[in-house]
Amino acid sequence: MSLRSTMHIPAVPAFLDSVRLRDIQLPLPAAPDPWHRLGKPQPCTASLKLSYSSAIAAAEKDDVSLSIDYGKLFRRLETDVREMAQHTSSPEHPHHRMVSVEGTRREEMKASAVGQDPRVTAGIVANCGLSLLDETAAGVRRMSHLRQSPRNSFSGSQAPPAPQPADAGPAPITAEYGRCEVWLQLPKALLRAEEGLKYRSVTVWGYNDEAGADALESESRSPVVLEEEFRIEGIRCYCILGVNSHERVEKQAVIISLGFEGPGQLAWGSTVVDTYVALTRAVAEKVDETTFQTVEALATFVARIVTVDFGNERVTVRVEKPSALPFVQRSGVEVTRTQAFFQSHEVAHSTLATRGEARSIEVLVGPASSLTLFRCPKQAALYPLEEPFIVQR
Repeated sequence: MSLRSTMHIPAVPAFLDSVRLRDIQLPLPAAPDPWHRLGKPQPCTASLKLSYSSAIAAAEKDDVSLSIDYGKLFRRLETDVREMAQHTSSPEHPHHRMVSVEGTRREEMKASAVGQDPRVTAGIVANCGLSLLDETAAGVRRMSHLRQSPRNSFSGSQAPPAPQPADAGPAPITAEYGRCEVWLQLPKALLRAEEGLKYRSVTVWGYNDEAGADALESESRSPVVLEEEFRIEGIRCYCILGVNSHERVEKQAVIISLGFEGPGQLAWGSTVVDTYVALTRAVAEKVDETTFQTVEALATFVARIVTVDFGNERVTVRVEKPSALPFVQRSGVEVTRTQAFFQSHEVAHSTLATRGEARSIEVLVGPASSLTLFRCPKQAALYPLEEPFIVQR
């Protein structure tokens, strides 16, 4: 991690408009592979939202030259992703200058193999949007100067036209404030997660506080990652879960999703990148061996694996049961837990460890006149079935 001065983020303009590219089918030349192979092409679905000030001039004058060309944005994005290896290794590419609000930079991102860190891929995408905003604003300024130049008037010998009042026309696009929100979905990144890995980032232009207001477009400017989010969705497990008698005799499908979010370019994000493959496998394997009465207990069990066992600071766990209610696709709960929670809640820790060790026993189930030998989880023997059935060891 390198340290710079705190970055200044310009105020959000009074009018903030945006262009969007949604659900771009973006084949990556290299990306996380479910079999952990490097350099393998992978599918990716990306979306981008570029916000700027503003589209008022383009709308009032109906002039395409005053707008962001989203066709050009897509072509640039397609080219930069195709040349990902070159951009990743080049120290001149802006994604190498991505910093946090405090001015810190995650140097370990530079050492990752091509395409393996979704933060780097999202940085390349965000740079496409922010650089196009710069070019568009510069083009608008050049056209404005040419139109106001005396040599473009009918008589170059005439005196320059009087300055236009401030309210003579709508303000054109400016490059001082730019914000790019990027969504990536890597559907094939994980074997045990049906929806793969998802990543979201919000990047804005930030300026070195020491540079002053007259240096807004100098080398003092860097892309600042305001926030990041990782999601692992669709971890399908099978376990005993529920208090009803019919739920205690057979495993049911449970869908688990994990969410991590916080300020950008900080250590927590690197921990997620380093551990998400192993923790997904651990969650899937350990949940398959458990038996719980409540969804809340299972969600807390998963949160403890992610935070305590793998060192993540905070996680949001969603646990859903597709088979719980006939006319509901999925029902479940969502909890957010931190490492500090488990350090101060010893009861939750010890209870989970005991229940997680449960295996099965043989019991006799059936009408009193015709008992049948049946194997079920150990906890099932603690909850009697409805009459006239009996359970005995």
